[in-house]
Amino acid sequence: MRKPGSLFAVVGLAAALFGTPVSAQSPGASPAPSSSPSAGVPFCSDVPKIDIPADRFRDTPVYIGNELPTDALRRWARQYPGYQDIWIDRDHLGWVVLAFSKDADARQADLEREFPGVGAIAIKVAWTRKDLDSLQQRGSVMSGLVAFVATDIVKGVVILGIGVLDADKVAEIRREFAGRRVCIDAIDPATVPAPGPQPQAGVGWRLLGEEKVGEPYRTGIAADRPSFETLWQQAGMSGRPPVVDFQQEVAIWFGAVYGSSCPGIRLDDVVVDAEAALVHALIVQAEPQVFCTADANGHAYVVALDRDRLPAPPVRLQLQAEDPPMGATEEITLVAADLRVPGSVPVPNEVKTIEPPQDHGLVRSGGIIETGFPDQVLVDARCGVEWLGRLNGVWWRTEVPAGRAAFVPAAWQPAVDADGMLEVTVLLRTADDPAVTDGQPRAEVTANGETVIYHATTEPPPACP
Repeated sequence: MRKPGSLFAVVGLAAALFGTPVSAQSPGASPAPSSSPSAGVPFCSDVPKIDIPADRFRDTPVYIGNELPTDALRRWARQYPGYQDIWIDRDHLGWVVLAFSKDADARQADLEREFPGVGAIAIKVAWTRKDLDSLQQRGSVMSGLVAFVATDIVKGVVILGIGVLDADKVAEIRREFAGRRVCIDAIDPATVPAPGPQPQAGVGWRLLGEEKVGEPYRTGIAADRPSFETLWQQAGMSGRPPVVDFQQEVAIWFGAVYGSSCPGIRLDDVVVDAEAALVHALIVQAEPQVFCTADANGHAYVVALDRDRLPAPPVRLQLQAEDPPMGATEEITLVAADLRVPGSVPVPNEVKTIEPPQDHGLVRSGGIIETGFPDQVLVDARCGVEWLGRLNGVWWRTEVPAGRAAFVPAAWQPAVDADGMLEVTVLLRTADDPAVTDGQPRAEVTANGETVIYHATTEPPPACP
């Protein structure tokens, strides 16, 4: 039994199924605000984060985990009038931001005196936490209008989620919250599937059966009765397999995926892309959902597809059109036989299962790993490994011999695959780690038994041609 799909994959599928948020350019939307939502009720995608000048931050210290003294800073800030909230700015080396509604300049001077060398700044905000909490409470009781409510302190607004964009709901919110620090989160109706039952057939295909069973992210094909009975069992379907005219049809299994809180998915079509030699399912969320849990559950769809609709071989069967499939979780069924020929049956090895890439689940540049514990990371080594990538919000770089533009340690070179990717073990150590002697965080990166030390840098890597 293979493991369920990754959180990334399920969340990615949720975004694909449930639609995209609207912006101020959507039909019926308000103009984008200048810098504050106080002038109206904009869409949340058009509300910027609180603008903090970059020169408020220094190049050191660098925080890569939870080593920064947030509790001490919070206790200190609470003694002053005007303190509103605290957050970590991962875009600026993990520094702490303390929001004050008044006397922020004085608090900054106090910070520098009370916490010398600590990466923290005090900023002035045009809101109070009391007001935001009151707005959130007000929105939370409007159950017929608002689907969910949340506070975004980095933007200084309360988010009012209304589900699918509805002009009447938008108008009512704007009447109720005019001039208040709220924004509207809505799904673009153009991205929402039309309501309706599960189609039983489409152009050149018909549904043989569907159940919430089997493994997700799977595909399979059968061209005769014996292989169909095996496929039916493999998909986890109950009862006897229905009749299929294998002279003119083939049977295909799509092992779809759903989150347990959003089980209402629907197979709308079986798409045949002759140019790409691809057959894939078009699976949608039948009822738009604001949030879905990220567990991966199987929903088997078994269809009969007319042979004359199949592309010329080799043919790929997969859940979605993406290539490679979304989230590197889906397997591909590759069919080398020409099953367009009536009644033809593939011989052994003419149908192969291509497993998801072996790097599935590895952290890549831009990811987060826990400090103090080794983790597996996939590194792009096509332009060398002087820069490891961006982990925990900062870039990592090592010293390389002069004149080595595409440096890869000799011991690492055999581990670089044909696509230029390298799997390494990374141990991030914070500045206060007992093993760190220079007071700077570091990354200990190991491949093929050789460890290289990387240090945090504010300099991004050059573009890799």
